[in-house]
Order: sequence, then structure tokens, then C-alpha cells
Amino acid sequence: MRKETIISFLVFCALVVVIVISIKLTYKNYQISKQLLNGKILCSELLNASIKYYKENGHYVEYDKVSVSHEYPFDARTNPYFSTFSIYPIDENTQGISVFGTVNNKNYEIKVVFNKDDEIKSIRNINIQTIKTKSDNSENKK
Repeated sequence: MRKETIISFLVFCALVVVIVISIKLTYKNYQISKQLLNGKILCSELLNASIKYYKENGHYVEYDKVSVSHEYPFDARTNPYFSTFSIYPIDENTQGISVFGTVNNKNYEIKVVFNKDDEIKSIRNINIQTIKTKSDNSENKK
């Protein structure tokens, strides 16, 4: 009887460990998804501001990794997960927007490509790419 009790206890402990690890991984994925949604919303806001600016002025404004735009006006410094963005031309009719992660999300870039004639009001209507770059191993070794 003693041997069966020990085996049952070990099986129970193994199940508890598996459940705790599963919960931890699920919560971590939830946090990342929530943070990425924040970046997608920022992309959508920049996209609508870019299209509006183009319709009013006949051209896009280009930015390379900035947090503030005075032309739109737009300020991404208050975004806790993605506070830097770039707006750049891809070809004559196509523009790109990228937002870059901060601190915990520094390896993430969210990118959207759009046409100047697009009428977009919601992030549901656009194809947003989430790009995860490789982490810098030189920082991890220090």
C-alpha cells in the first residue's frame, strides 16, 4: 500500500507542475498578445492620419524612427509598448508604416503597407504584419 501512495503522490505532483507551467505560458502569451494589440492600434491611428494628411496636402510625410509628428499632430511617447514609428515610401502609390517595440517588446516590429487611395477606418480591414527579430545575444552574454 505504501508504494502505491508514493506513486500516486508523484503523479499528482507531476500534474500540478504541468498545470502551473501551462498557466504560466498561457498568461505570457496573453500578455504578448495584449501588447501587440496596442502596437496594431498605433499602426491603425498612424495609417488613418497618413491617409487624411495625404488627402489634404497631396503628399505623405516621411519619418524614420521618431516618436512625435508635428505635421499630423501625433505623439506616440505615451504608448508603453510601441513608442517609435517610421513612415516611408515603398513605390509611387504605396506607403509603409512600422512601429517598433520598447523595452520588453524591443524585438517586435509591427508593419502595415497601404495604398494612397485606401479608405481605412478599422484595423480589421488591413493586413498588419508582426515581425519578431532575433534578440541580441551579445546583450544576453554580458
